Amino acid sequence: MPLTSLAPNLMVNDVNRTVDYYRRVLGFDFAMGVTDEGRQAVFAWPATETLCYAMVVSGPVQIMFQSKKSLAAELPSLENAKPGGAFTLYIECDDLDARYAALDEDTAFLKRPHVTFYGMREFYIKDINGYILAFAQKAA
Repeated sequence: MPLTSLAPNLMVNDVNRTVDYYRRVLGFDFAMGVTDEGRQAVFAWPATETLCYAMVVSGPVQIMFQSKKSLAAELPSLENAKPGGAFTLYIECDDLDARYAALDEDTAFLKRPHVTFYGMREFYIKDINGYILAFAQKAA
């Protein structure tokens, strides 16, 4: 019984700010969101209300963001958890150099582009919530 997809749901303090960052800095598209008040679906960006949940996409890659308050209400065991993580989202892309060039000087680079022993070119950044993103492409 194979799995068919994976879309991480990341706890964040400010969903709107996070979506703006992923759109503006990382080139993702806004797919949808849910308002904090009234739990209404939103499909256009910028959202005029505060969101408690949103999804961004880039090709087949989907990442979801949920406010700490909303996520802790659904899963009380996360009440004392903090945004950020001790894991890496490893995202393959088709033009690593263009993706790297599109980032600005305020990007928190952890590792600049380099070639790995396993044949990939990669770079690592930390997003505004403390999550680590690796962007990778097969080395030529």
